[in-house]
Parts: sequence; structure tokens; C-alpha cells
Amino acid sequence: MWKPQTKEAILREVRIREWRKHVGETFIGALKWLLTNSLKGIVATLRWLRWQSAKVACDLEGSRLLSQRYDKLLRLGETVYAMYRAGEISWQGIEPLCQELEEIDRKLDAAKILPLQVLPYEPESEQTLQISASASQ
Repeated sequence: MWKPQTKEAILREVRIREWRKHVGETFIGALKWLLTNSLKGIVATLRWLRWQSAKVACDLEGSRLLSQRYDKLLRLGETVYAMYRAGEISWQGIEPLCQELEEIDRKLDAAKILPLQVLPYEPESEQTLQISASASQ
């Protein structure tokens, strides 16, 4: 089974084993780096998508309130004009519509004051990218 080997053959086999070990460690390190950076990218993308969807939801809510306000103003104008044409303008018919408009305006003002509840996506600056690149090497 074992045959006698020269010193050079033994050293060559040792070098081959060390080289294989080094290649394996390098491959594992590169694979870890690739997976880590891929996961960082996925997390950053998910954060951005979450922020974007929250922003769109806020915009949709604001648009809905503005649409309601416009509809109420239109109804108020039509009611006042109908009363004017009939010659009987009364505050009792107009006041509930004005109160509804005031409530919608309060909701709009509150929506403008409230910031988004989700942390915004902040792309990394070149300096932090260079620092992380130099640290990984």
C-alpha cells in the first residue's frame, strides 16, 4: 500500500494539501461575503419598498380627503344656488354642510402635520461604501 516516497514527493503533497486548504478557505470567505452583501441589498430593498408603500398610502388618504372636500364644496354650492333661485336662503340648510367641510379640513390639516411612521430609506454615501469595502479586505 504504502510505497516509499522521496522527501520532495512528500513536500509536494504537503504543498498541494495546503493549497487546497487555502482555496477552500478563500472560496468560503468569498461565499460568505457574497451572501452577506446580497442579504444587505435585499434588506435595503425591502426597507425602501416598505417606505414607498407607506408614502403611497399617505398620498392616497390625502387624495381621498381632498376628493371628499371637493364633493362637499360642490354640494354646498349647488344647495346655496338652489336656495338662491328659490329665493329662500337659510342658514339651517347650509350649516351642516359647512360643519362637514370643517371636519374634512381638520383631517387634512392633521394629515399634513403627521410625518410618515416608517423610517425613510437612506442610500449609503460613497464614503461609507469605501470604508466598508476597505474593512472587508
